[in-house]
Amino acid sequence: MKFRELVIEKIGYKLAPCMYNRFHDPLFKFIESKTPKEFKNKAIYDLGCGDGENTYRLQMIFKPKEIFACDRSKPMLKRARMKGYKTKYLDFKKKLPKGEMAAYTYSLHHAYDKKKVLEKTVENFKYIFICEPYLKISHFYNWGHVPSRKEWAVLFDKVLNKYDLYEFKNNLVIFFKR
Repeated sequence: MKFRELVIEKIGYKLAPCMYNRFHDPLFKFIESKTPKEFKNKAIYDLGCGDGENTYRLQMIFKPKEIFACDRSKPMLKRARMKGYKTKYLDFKKKLPKGEMAAYTYSLHHAYDKKKVLEKTVENFKYIFICEPYLKISHFYNWGHVPSRKEWAVLFDKVLNKYDLYEFKNNLVIFFKR
């Protein structure tokens, strides 16, 4: 584990877990308005679920048959489990499950090799939902590796090729179907 992740795991997630979630209601209202009907009622793997707050929001929008909250942080999984979610310890940078639909909500930017992770996600899932911030001056505090809007677009064009893209403030929202 790299130093930055060690600090996040041992200190950050225990003291101030997923603080950004508290401001996501307008973002998820926007996502709800753009969600294609065919993305609803799927079994979802919420990859990088954090404390489960956005897992709840995904559940409200996508009305999944089943949802699995997956993260590599045991403190975060404990919080998600306390909210009633089925949890799975999973580091998506190393291994990905196979399933119907994958969701990355503010988590893909933590991958060092985003291209490799996204390619494996395309292999393993028919539907992919992504909501990621793009780099702005306000992200100087971010512990992830937040790309610029242009860098995200290049990655999505290379790996996903054809997808639906929406933008809300400095967030990119992607719906992809293989």
